[in-house]
Amino acid sequence: MRFIRQSFYLVLGLTFPGFWMLHASGFAAALYRPVQRLIHADSSTWPSLLTALLLYGAITAIFECLCRVIRNAHP
Repeated sequence: MRFIRQSFYLVLGLTFPGFWMLHASGFAAALYRPVQRLIHADSSTWPSLLTALLLYGAITAIFECLCRVIRNAHP
């Protein structure tokens, strides 16, 4: 299980910059448009960073919950 967790965090860390660039270029722009309008920003850089961090944080939280459930399921 340790190898799976380490691999997951390695992949997550290596893919974040690429996902942020893709997200800032307009992929899933519906996620950061409300934030962009709220702060009246013309650039999509900071709103897309915020939503990318929230998305990766949610993925990490779900993964950690699943790891803990699996670890506690096997005595």
